[in-house]
Amino acid sequence: MKSAAVTEYLRYQSPFIGSLMSSIRDIIWKSIPDVEETIKYTVPFYTRKGLLCYLSPLKKKDGIYIGFANGRLMSDDYGIFTGKDLKQIRHIEFRKKSDIQKRILKQYLQEAMIINEMKRDTHPFSKL
Repeated sequence: MKSAAVTEYLRYQSPFIGSLMSSIRDIIWKSIPDVEETIKYTVPFYTRKGLLCYLSPLKKKDGIYIGFANGRLMSDDYGIFTGKDLKQIRHIEFRKKSDIQKRILKQYLQEAMIINEMKRDTHPFSKL
């Protein structure tokens, strides 16, 4: 179920940022219907068997990005990740609605979900 806190968060964003985030949020929900949504560290976070991804405005407020918690483990088949200097997280930036490629984003979300499931299944305490 979509979080009221995230809905409220989106209302307080500029129309431009809120619209981009809402578009990505809808893709997340359509790709992973059982995802959990909450506000953490002042931004919307999505979890399923661990941290999956989050949405955040770019520093200059000229767009947004989706950050993948285990991005360094992802294949980035389309070469669209930024944030490669970060230890774990990788980003995809969106500066306009036409930057959003639904099919590709769904593939990345599915891969992130699979990585979370694999990490959970192979963790020594996951069977306890």
